[in-house]
Amino acid sequence: MKEGSAADAELPGSVTSAVSAAAAAPAGIPAGDVSAPALTVPEAKAPPEELHAPPAPLAPPAPPAPPAAVPTSHSEAPAPGDAGAKESRDCDCCFDNVPATDGVSCPGKAHFFCGPCLANFLEAFKTSEYAEQKKAKGRALCPMKDSDTPFGDGALAVFVPQDVFDEYLQIRIKVAEQSIQEEFEKENSAKIEELKEKLAKATGSGEQLELDKHRLKIIDDIFTLKCPRCKMAFLDYDNCSAISCSACKCGFCSFCLEDCGKDAHSHFYKNGSKCPNEGGPLFVPHNVWQGYQNARKERLLCEYLAGLPDEMRKKVADLAAPDAKDLGIEMPQDLSAAGLMPEAHGIQRLKVTIPRRMRGLILPVKKDLPSKVELKIPEPSATVRLCSPMLAPIVAWKVTATSFGKSSIAAHLPTDHQVKIEDEWVECRGAKGDIAKGLIKAKHIVGMISLGKDVTLKEANGCGSVLVRKTATQDEGKNALGYWDDGKKVKVVNHWIECSWEGAGPLKRGIVQANCVPENDIVLRGPEEDCQAVLKLFKAKLGFDVEVFSLGGAKPKAAGKAKAAKAKAKGKAKAKAG
Repeated sequence: MKEGSAADAELPGSVTSAVSAAAAAPAGIPAGDVSAPALTVPEAKAPPEELHAPPAPLAPPAPPAPPAAVPTSHSEAPAPGDAGAKESRDCDCCFDNVPATDGVSCPGKAHFFCGPCLANFLEAFKTSEYAEQKKAKGRALCPMKDSDTPFGDGALAVFVPQDVFDEYLQIRIKVAEQSIQEEFEKENSAKIEELKEKLAKATGSGEQLELDKHRLKIIDDIFTLKCPRCKMAFLDYDNCSAISCSACKCGFCSFCLEDCGKDAHSHFYKNGSKCPNEGGPLFVPHNVWQGYQNARKERLLCEYLAGLPDEMRKKVADLAAPDAKDLGIEMPQDLSAAGLMPEAHGIQRLKVTIPRRMRGLILPVKKDLPSKVELKIPEPSATVRLCSPMLAPIVAWKVTATSFGKSSIAAHLPTDHQVKIEDEWVECRGAKGDIAKGLIKAKHIVGMISLGKDVTLKEANGCGSVLVRKTATQDEGKNALGYWDDGKKVKVVNHWIECSWEGAGPLKRGIVQANCVPENDIVLRGPEEDCQAVLKLFKAKLGFDVEVFSLGGAKPKAAGKAKAAKAKAKGKAKAKAG
């Protein structure tokens, strides 16, 4: 550069001006193009000695301007300041002409899609077949089927609503979980074939062959899910629990594997959209369904081990333990017959549903339980897993919401998301001429809460009236609508759970529908007669029969029926003695 500067100093003034102008010329115009207006300079006369001097070397031309930045992916949309912002393109789906910044190109042959069409495509993608979703591991491919490269997340997030994008991300989680399960099932199939081949060759000691037979039975009949009719293994659970076998068209339940004829939906509809045997709902995400299946497999494994001779039971359990661990199945710790099958030895294991706001009423019962009875009640501070009745993401609303539009959404929470319960609210409608509608705390309501039903109010602190609020917040100033008196009857309009959470959504606190927060997390275990006595005490304290579900697979007897059966048995004994 120093040599170039020295050469410039020897040039005539006219030439120096021309060179300087050429160096400042925009890229794309040749430095020597004197016809360009920017390079036109007045002609200067040079002294004679300078005219005959040898020409000095010209300064090197200015380097061309760097090219405009190119997006790293075809699926990235141009930024508003880019050249693409001034262009327009035809959407390859709806054929509307839109600005290039209002859409995105696919990763393959550059098909262009506007924002609304992209959102509609993702809505359709979430309900497409699992085989379609797993092609790119849960990512969306071009709908024109011309590329195996998925859309980038950044481009999609710009053009689709937040709730649609959240659901799209949930598809990826579901596909990943199911892929892991399929891999486990494939490994099990390989183990089964290996064991069958080994048994066919009849190698090894007599005891080892017997142990291998039991291991094969456990893997093939308990750990592997099969069609109840043709016995073909099934892997593709797609969030609906009414399964249809692809081989024999048998309709069966994905929870209990019961043969339901041509269609298994009626199996659920007859029992409140739940499996009558395992309690699982008709629509449930893969990871929640897997939890039900693991619990079922654990129970069946215990039943199988209980039927083995005492001297062989532990050896078979040790042999099956690695297979169980791979599938996330917990092995039993107590291998005694009573520990493996408590129900067969008169021990009940019950899951009990009691509203959280009323659990304080049963705490005195816990202090006076019979010695052989266990009652496990989760701590109020324990987290709870949400469960959407229809599988869709759960809308959490802002606690300050007075209407339920898009601006009032706090977050879209995936089903099975963990939350911490902060409070419980009920929206009620008053009588004509009274407060038309407002929110009260659920602790002020006597008995069960059912939508559309009348309930009676009771002030928990003995003040004689209940504060009615506009929103689900503690503020008692401008938020207060007035008071309802003790004993007043109002109609339930809505039931909300105020909760906090981590991970999902821009906000971390809000209210969700109460039916998305399960209350069946109390466990009662003990001798059948003692358990029925405890359930009777629950009814006396709460004023209603609690819902129970047997963890052992058999439906528990109602307390009244158990008492009647006992009295009948005593009567027969007395008659026989007389």
